[in-house]
Amino acid sequence: MKKYPYFICFVPILSEEDISGVSKIISNKLVGGLPFGGLEDYIYEEVPAVYIKESILGFELVIQGYGGEEGYILEIRSYIRNSELHDAKEITVDITNYIASLLEGTEKIKILYEEISGKDYIDISE
Repeated sequence: MKKYPYFICFVPILSEEDISGVSKIISNKLVGGLPFGGLEDYIYEEVPAVYIKESILGFELVIQGYGGEEGYILEIRSYIRNSELHDAKEITVDITNYIASLLEGTEKIKILYEEISGKDYIDISE
């Protein structure tokens, strides 16, 4: 049976910046400054969240959270599941630590590695 990947990422972040400031920092570091938006869309009901409306290499990027001591979560996942792949098995590919390593050392944000330390660099689960 054919396999296709479904990518996921959940990077916990602390910052003194508000969600807009954190989104600019992450955008500049990961996606060349593409703007996050949609705070007024309430995509996570009561939890503040911003996202990039365009698919980036097939990924959807969302930053959500209240900030402060609770911090934020950077979520990256496959943008659209391909409904045409009826003869393929989906496998989950967790790229959390890879994305965290790309953000490592970025000014004004701190990656909470202790919350993701139990994971491998890239985990492929079937």
